[in-house]
Amino acid sequence: MDIENQTKKTMLNAIGNYAKEYDVSELELQLMIKSSDNEGTPMYQVLVNNKVKKEVTFNEILNVKLDFLGREVIATPFIKSSIRKLQREHNCEFEDINILIYKRESDTTKPFLYFFQKNEAIKPITFDYIFGDLN
Repeated sequence: MDIENQTKKTMLNAIGNYAKEYDVSELELQLMIKSSDNEGTPMYQVLVNNKVKKEVTFNEILNVKLDFLGREVIATPFIKSSIRKLQREHNCEFEDINILIYKRESDTTKPFLYFFQKNEAIKPITFDYIFGDLN
């Protein structure tokens, strides 16, 4: 299983599913990864036009009750590592880290990631950044 491509596909599906749930276009829907502790344990939120609508679990993003394939177990260590790397690189607290996942009008075939420190836009990041330890 190619974890990076599977994660991209999962995020695109989640954006589509939540856009339908909130009756908005996929360009208005975003997902947010935040850290819930100093270890970088991820928590997830659904946003519409950059406003938080609700917190969701990884299984809810996957749109499954049980993750028989263990995708959360596989992806979480990479996400945690990336959160800790951002924390070190930007000398910030874990609660200041926000990674926005969204679609762009210019290319709706893939998800994009942007790092925010608190509410300040810092830089785009790539899935390579998150899953770079695979190489």
